[in-house]
Amino acid sequence: MVTNVIETSRLTKSYGRRRGIEEVDVSVVEGEIFGFLGPNGAGKTTTIRCLLGALRPTAGRARIFGLDCWADAPAIHGRLSFLPSEPGYLGELTPAEQLGHIASLRGLSRTAWQGLAERLELDPSVQIRRLSRGNRQKVGVVAAFMGDAPLLVMDEPTTGLDPLIQRTFLGLVAEAKSAGRTIFLSSHNLPEVERSCDRVAIIRDGRIVQVSPVQQLVGSHWRSVNLVLADAAPAGAFDMPNVRVVSADARDVHLMVLGDVNPLLRTIAGLEVRDIAITTPDIEDIFLRFYDGHGAPGGADPAAPESAAAPESAAAPERAAAPDDPAAPGRGGRAAERPGDAR
Repeated sequence: MVTNVIETSRLTKSYGRRRGIEEVDVSVVEGEIFGFLGPNGAGKTTTIRCLLGALRPTAGRARIFGLDCWADAPAIHGRLSFLPSEPGYLGELTPAEQLGHIASLRGLSRTAWQGLAERLELDPSVQIRRLSRGNRQKVGVVAAFMGDAPLLVMDEPTTGLDPLIQRTFLGLVAEAKSAGRTIFLSSHNLPEVERSCDRVAIIRDGRIVQVSPVQQLVGSHWRSVNLVLADAAPAGAFDMPNVRVVSADARDVHLMVLGDVNPLLRTIAGLEVRDIAITTPDIEDIFLRFYDGHGAPGGADPAAPESAAAPESAAAPERAAAPDDPAAPGRGGRAAERPGDAR
């Protein structure tokens, strides 16, 4: 039986004249790793704060474990672990002292953090205020994974981490999934999302524009196939549905294929191939096309080589960006309601 750990219905948060989020519908299944993508200002943090009960929705509803995220926030908090994008600590404490205190609050051994700290190469003896940005982030990652909370909500969890530690982080995510834990992951690290998530939601200007499995999101777009043949291919060899010949110069052939590549591969198997390169658009290219003014990227023109590439500039998301959350919550509790907010 499929159980939704997170479920929102027409979730809306308005800041008067400023846009927040509008009619966000998202469901996250138990044991799933769910990616939440969008540029700065798209509404990711506002959505997360509504889920945590730090912001009261203007309309719609959000539920976690079947409980209302605003009315039942304390009960929900006891069953989740949250890593904010900019975690705050008591700077005079060392990681050992900070994490030991968090562990005791969760009913764990005060040394429950040690194995995670070793894997992340975190020095627990230096005052947190003296740590680099990346090492402070490690403290938050350890705190997030420590214990066995069934739900992990993480907002930009690998910010500041070096590539080797990011790999360790992905291992921790995989282990959490194997243990049956559910992960809601907001990230700008798109290769990280592609490697770890089961499904992704893309949010733009406060609205969800697509929710799909990662492989479907990537697989439903045009792939580039470059062939170097020993001899020229027979006329019409590549006349088949969802295959376009971009260029064919004697033995060098450039094709674009949409969806299932097996019919094309069977044709290629009958030719003498000296070299082949199949380029799958990565999730970053696909993500950027949602913000280049063309809408959903599936309609890209396969006849043009540049159609498989990212837009010339990644500045489009910045032009579309708006302040994500003008009512940022305090470190210890809910955000103060602004005049005009629903109460």
